[in-house]
Amino acid sequence: MEKTSQLKLNVQYISMQVPYWMGYSVLGTFTSVFLLSRDFTNGQIGLVLSLANLFAALFQPFLAAFADRMTRFHLSQLAAGMSFLLVLFSGILLVVPKVFLIVALMYILLYACLVLLQPMTIAIGTFFISRGYGLNFGVARGLGSLAFAGAAAVTGVLIERFSSTIILYLLIGIFLFFTGIALTIDTRRQGGQYSAVESAESLHVAELEEPIGLWAFSKKYKRFMFLLVGVSLLFVFHTIINSYMFQIMQPLGGTEANVGASLSIAALCELPTMFFFSWLLKRFKIHSLLKLAAFFFSVKAVLILFATNIFLINLAQSLQMVGFAMHTMASVYYTNRIIPQKDLVKGQTLMATANTFGGIVGSFVGGQMLSFLSVSALLSIGTVISIAGTVIIWLSVEKQK
Repeated sequence: MEKTSQLKLNVQYISMQVPYWMGYSVLGTFTSVFLLSRDFTNGQIGLVLSLANLFAALFQPFLAAFADRMTRFHLSQLAAGMSFLLVLFSGILLVVPKVFLIVALMYILLYACLVLLQPMTIAIGTFFISRGYGLNFGVARGLGSLAFAGAAAVTGVLIERFSSTIILYLLIGIFLFFTGIALTIDTRRQGGQYSAVESAESLHVAELEEPIGLWAFSKKYKRFMFLLVGVSLLFVFHTIINSYMFQIMQPLGGTEANVGASLSIAALCELPTMFFFSWLLKRFKIHSLLKLAAFFFSVKAVLILFATNIFLINLAQSLQMVGFAMHTMASVYYTNRIIPQKDLVKGQTLMATANTFGGIVGSFVGGQMLSFLSVSALLSIGTVISIAGTVIIWLSVEKQK
């Protein structure tokens, strides 16, 4: 592949990752701000978010099965369609009255579409990686994280200057751009610009095979399904830490400012791993990187459990570099190698679903435990859950030659 074509492909993919994570930042970070302005209570906001994530988690596998089987449309067109639904629901929210059921329904659909778009965006990247094209997924994902941080800062200022309604205008602009970019990317499996396989001729033969159904998939890839259980457990405590950091820091004398600084440290520590992951791939086996990531999820949990001051909490947060960031990258490449091309969208989507499901459980269970138990009890139970996830991942990861 020519360098100019390779550069164009990377620019196109970065132009998908950046707006996606900007949109995720705008919608995800300011959900409470927006819904409070629509007269929702905190309890109602929690219910809306839980339902949106649950709907996405339940629908993701079926959408993936459809994506693997579809012939009339290709993957980037499906992503463009989902992106346009985000534009549509944002527009509807601009004009509907402040009626709880209407706003709640539209917001659930809006947020669910955002979650559903993520594995599609990942699968578009692995479409090219599996064909041997020089797509640098790490750099694209790292720039997405930077865009997330920048969008959060800018959106906060805009909300203060105007109102929370600015969120909807931003989402419309961001995802119209995403839709346009997605439509320019050729992900046709046969007869397209990038259909040819450069790295493995056998992949072309695999593409001609019929994708299998979800039930057959779960029976055929039992170790992978077991791995997903471990991933979900890791994300239960990961979500608890992110969602309830203020409650965790408060007994140590932490303030809202400390929470913001701590989460910023974690976000910044993700970037080196994402930017240099292609370098790590050349020196380490992908299964080893996935196991290493799982190990440091639990090391972080243990450090936070025994932390006696804010410094130790922030030290634990710096392990995001070899925990969450490593998992984010390694899980994409590992799934790409374990699951054949004909079922790859299903594989990537199920991995994303495992993350989502862990997040749902973490958000709900964490809040319930804090209502009845102490912070130390919450951290103790969460650490045990995280260690269980690490053990399951170590047992289920398949070695790659």
